[in-house]
Amino acid sequence: MTFSLRRAELADRDTIQRFHRALYLEHRSALMPEGLEILYAYRDFENVLREDVDAMLRNPGTTILVAEDEAERLLGYVSGMVEHDPRRVLSRKGVLGDWYVEPDARGLGVGRKLVDGLFAHFRVLGCSVVETMTWPFNTGTRKAMAKLGFEEIQIVYRQ
Repeated sequence: MTFSLRRAELADRDTIQRFHRALYLEHRSALMPEGLEILYAYRDFENVLREDVDAMLRNPGTTILVAEDEAERLLGYVSGMVEHDPRRVLSRKGVLGDWYVEPDARGLGVGRKLVDGLFAHFRVLGCSVVETMTWPFNTGTRKAMAKLGFEEIQIVYRQ
């Protein structure tokens, strides 16, 4: 399969919203241990999804890359942003936000190319480190992050 990367545009909104929904509702539901759903529940989830995608697309500080095949079908997306804290030695860090690839495009290098593209963008912007977060029970993402060279460095507790 041949595909290329490009910056997302407002015209991609509906597809990115569908991806976002799949990532946050379907994927999360498949992973989430029973009883934890309430910690991440929203009253009007469809509205939250729409607001999130609109905010990402309109925020100049957020980068969204999409993978597109030769028929101009979107295969997946990755989002991220740069955080800057001049008090820190490593003052600029890239934050990998969302990362989703359509099921029929997985295993073809689409996800890797999306992440590599975002990381290259972070380097151009002067980031010396990249971080991301996931749930401890998301073993698929944890394996993917390890394969990309990430190390687990923090545990968050909630009561």
